[in-house]
Amino acid sequence: MLKQILFSILFLTIFSLQAQVGVGTTEPHPDVMLDVNGGLRIRSHDEGSDDAAKDSLVVLDGRGVVHRIATSTLLANMDKSLVKAKLTSNFSIALGSYIPIVFNSEDFDIKNEFDSTTGVFTALNDGIYRVTAQIKTANVSVGDLGLAVYKTNAAGTTSTKIAEEYFINVAVNINIIALTLNLNVSPPTRSVSTLIQLNAGEKISFRLFSAVAVNVLGSAGGSDSFCTIEQVR
Repeated sequence: MLKQILFSILFLTIFSLQAQVGVGTTEPHPDVMLDVNGGLRIRSHDEGSDDAAKDSLVVLDGRGVVHRIATSTLLANMDKSLVKAKLTSNFSIALGSYIPIVFNSEDFDIKNEFDSTTGVFTALNDGIYRVTAQIKTANVSVGDLGLAVYKTNAAGTTSTKIAEEYFINVAVNINIIALTLNLNVSPPTRSVSTLIQLNAGEKISFRLFSAVAVNVLGSAGGSDSFCTIEQVR
């Protein structure tokens, strides 16, 4: 009799350990051992190290089921802006003030925020964005040349210059007996890189200033003139 009682207690203990438990529900989800219908409070816990977050995190899926995933997987699936565009054909401008540059071809645009027909990026979400751009001219003409990044408010009424590289192209004449050499000492490129805080709907564009007529180089590979925009926060 005693053996039967002990067997029954052991059987019930094992069964209870293997059975699903529902808190606030009589129908626990079949994929989990513990199903909590309501808020969850943990009164005490062990403190983890900063290195723990570099390894993995606990997340909820669409069903509310808890999973442990690698931090790298979480970062790879974050829905952030990432754009690279380029100029694929030469772009000529006469001397004048700040002229919009239209990078007319996209290598990628994760959230479809860049318009390659206007060269304007429109942020879908609030955040901080890293913006870079480069242009290369076919020749170095003596005179002012600059590349600037502009931020425009969502209403399109106000544009503000955020960053610029601007300096005068310089050439040097060298006379060697009967030979005269005209050497350009300024680089044919201008580039900018900056961080910009944007609200949803605000825009980024690029403009070129030149005191003389210039020909901006484009190429199929986009190595001469291009821009990148990346949301970092």
